[in-house]
Amino acid sequence: MGNNKRYSVPDILNQRSRGHIFIFTDLDDTLIQTQHKVPANARTELGATDRLGQPLSYFTQSQKLMLDMFANIGAQIIPVTGRNTEALNRVEYDFQGLRVVSHGAVILTRDNRICQDWLSEIAPLLQDWPDLLTRCNAEVNDIIKTQKLDARSRVIIDQDIPAYISIKGETADLAQIRQLNTLDSQFACHENGRNIALLAPYASKKKAVEFIKKQLELSVNDLVIGIGDSLSDLAFMSSCQFSMLPSNSQIARELIHA
Repeated sequence: MGNNKRYSVPDILNQRSRGHIFIFTDLDDTLIQTQHKVPANARTELGATDRLGQPLSYFTQSQKLMLDMFANIGAQIIPVTGRNTEALNRVEYDFQGLRVVSHGAVILTRDNRICQDWLSEIAPLLQDWPDLLTRCNAEVNDIIKTQKLDARSRVIIDQDIPAYISIKGETADLAQIRQLNTLDSQFACHENGRNIALLAPYASKKKAVEFIKKQLELSVNDLVIGIGDSLSDLAFMSSCQFSMLPSNSQIARELIHA
């Protein structure tokens, strides 16, 4: 006779020796969101504070339940976020392992220090790209000033690494900046809502996730799940065995309209 043994959920969860579970997850608009994006009647708890320590973002009960579920089965949860180190430290969750911040430009170790192996990996690109970031940011601010746009632009520097250009503003103003900026074609672009990030090549969530997978020696026998909400998250999610996304996300909206 064949093996007809039925496994209960506890049986399956106790078979961790068969492989490890890793969750690579975006944060904002994936696991936490500002109050006006919280679904109606959703129970919430504090997700992150702003620079002044005031509440800024929230976990819904279902988001927190999902995190708790992953933690309870021994999964290692690795944030993969556009937040810089300081902003990640304001998130109300105790991430135990490696962390990817500033869109992948920086990988943090368990003790919140920059991963030196990753720094060595991107060192050759740090020769020229910081200067290009500075020049492109100056051009964007020139456009904002001369066109009298309701927008602001700055280079995000994290752990002394110039990571990307952050441009925030109204949708029409951002469209005008894209039209007039002559340098932005040299950068990867992350855009969602009223935010644009022009990314240096080392600011890559996908490259950071693949680097971590190699460092941790993950194999096809490990379960690797990617979670994200933005179209730009699809790249790192494709480096995982399975992908998850919120139903009300940029990716989901694009799929519905495809």
